[in-house]
Amino acid sequence: MVDDVSPDMLEKVMNKTRLLFVDAWAPWCQPCHALAPILEELDMKYADNPDVRFLKVNTQEYYQFAVENKIHAIPCVLLFFDGKPAEYETTDQRTGEKKKLNRLTGLRPAEHYEDVIKYFLSNN
Repeated sequence: MVDDVSPDMLEKVMNKTRLLFVDAWAPWCQPCHALAPILEELDMKYADNPDVRFLKVNTQEYYQFAVENKIHAIPCVLLFFDGKPAEYETTDQRTGEKKKLNRLTGLRPAEHYEDVIKYFLSNN
């Protein structure tokens, strides 16, 4: 199960794993509820891998966290690598342009998260 944590707890966990996905969500957000089982499945798949961790932070309860992380839409999954905000390079499916992302915004399939995991763990 993906743990729902406070920003303080997040800080403690951040330095204990290489790649951390932080799901910024709210109880009233239907896409957030739709994303939850996808992240739960990934969390179970990578449960034995200490380099990958999934957590979530309730942006309604911790509004300041959302402000500090410039979260303007949810669900928004922030990426952290080796204890720091992370960026990964991907190709825009529509335009073919390369772009760097530090978060995955909106309801996305598990494959998008798998791509991020492969990017960070195979390149670093």
